[in-house]
Amino acid sequence: MTTLQKFQELAKINFVEHNGDIEIGTMQTADGYDVYYIASDLRNLNFENEVFYYQPDFDSIMNAIDDLRFAGEEVSVACYDVDEFFDGYYMLDYISDNMDEEEFEEFTENA
Repeated sequence: MTTLQKFQELAKINFVEHNGDIEIGTMQTADGYDVYYIASDLRNLNFENEVFYYQPDFDSIMNAIDDLRFAGEEVSVACYDVDEFFDGYYMLDYISDNMDEEEFEEFTENA
C-alpha cells in the first residue's frame, strides 16, 4: 500500500477527478496571477475564506476537509494535482499520528 493510499484510508478521503464534496486547485485572475482555492462550490466562491494568495498549507487543507465531514464520513476531494497540495512528508506525519507505533513501523518497512 502506498503512502497516498494509506493516507486516504486513515483520513477518510477519496480523491476524485471531478464533482467532489470539496475542490482544491488554482485559477488565474484576469491579470494573469495564480490564486489557490479550497471550496465546495466554485460557482459561489467566498473570497474571504476560500481563496488564497499563497498556496494553503497542509493543515489549512485538512481543516477545510474536516469542516465538511459529518460524523466521520468519507469526503470526496477533487484535487487536480495531489502532489502539489498533499506533500508526502505531511501525509506520513498524518499517518504516524493516526496509527500506533508498531503499525507505523510495519507500514514504513513495507512501503
